[in-house]
Amino acid sequence: MSIRIQRIEARVVEHPLRKSRIVVSPVGVHDRSRFLAVTVHGKNGQRGYGEAATTPLWCGETAETAQWMVENLFAPQLVGHAFEHPREALAIMDKTAHGNPFAKAAVDAAIWDLWAREQGVPATKLFADRPPVASIPTRASVGCYDVKETLRIALEFWNEGIRTLKFKIGVPGFDDAARLRAVREKLGDAPVFTVDGNGAWRTAKEAVAAIKKLLPYRVVLVEQPTHRDRIGQLAEVRRQLDVPVMADECVFTPEHLNEALDCDAFDVLSVYPGKNGGVTNCIEMVRTAQRAGKKCAIGSNLESDLGQGAMAAVAAGLSAFPVDEIPCDFQASLFYGQSAIRKPMALKDGRITVPTGVGFGVEPR
Repeated sequence: MSIRIQRIEARVVEHPLRKSRIVVSPVGVHDRSRFLAVTVHGKNGQRGYGEAATTPLWCGETAETAQWMVENLFAPQLVGHAFEHPREALAIMDKTAHGNPFAKAAVDAAIWDLWAREQGVPATKLFADRPPVASIPTRASVGCYDVKETLRIALEFWNEGIRTLKFKIGVPGFDDAARLRAVREKLGDAPVFTVDGNGAWRTAKEAVAAIKKLLPYRVVLVEQPTHRDRIGQLAEVRRQLDVPVMADECVFTPEHLNEALDCDAFDVLSVYPGKNGGVTNCIEMVRTAQRAGKKCAIGSNLESDLGQGAMAAVAAGLSAFPVDEIPCDFQASLFYGQSAIRKPMALKDGRITVPTGVGFGVEPR
């Protein structure tokens, strides 16, 4: 079924983080999210929705630059045209501008949403390879703080039902081993510990030395310890560790993924529509990773629950995501005081309920 785009709207929205949960990582301080919400209008008043989770300190895009790209470059190329599949619209955006994955992802997700809504079906029906799971466990990010603050945040998440904690590590001046030890001593064996370096170390030697100090606290997954532009260094870390390695910042595009697979650089791939330039790319990259024998998990740029709609659909519908083995990063309700959608995405016992209904099942307030 083809869709014809009548109009594209793009508006800047701001989501302040809860003051008690500001995220500090090797990349910097994330205390508020200034994102772009995109609405694509189709026939008979039907609409599709997407979000660009723009954080310049991490992805280089701002809400304002994304808005300019959408309004001045992408919309003129897409409005008035009919498409048989969302990938055709993404191909036009790719030919129009290099990079800018989050801006493209917002439009691409909105087109997927519209495409499914005009057919009256959930988006998963258009790409899923399994019956969609009903709920997905989430990790929660514990920023780089001193031992006392780390313990406070971790205990809060634990008491809210989160069972997998992702510790940001690698910020100079903080004793990461002491931080993990304090939480382990307080909560015992029950919590699952993962760590995320956000590219903190320039060399594999430095990364391995730092991570080995944390392994006594039963870390089950190490995420992006080395610089995003050094895939070979990530592969070297993987060869020297007995714990699974997750690739995140180093894999934005399908070509990044091919390079990482050539190097056998990871065990688990962190994917999400914003980073990967859209739902279209995300699905294809997941399938590529799965064919190579790799597992996938949804990562996050702290999307609001508007952006999480597409993310949840991808994880729920594709068998490359062993969600009960490797939790995903659905953290909107943990970090934002207010929902961005009309019917907030429920978080119960550490699991988000996957939205149902047509499209991605979410609509902005």
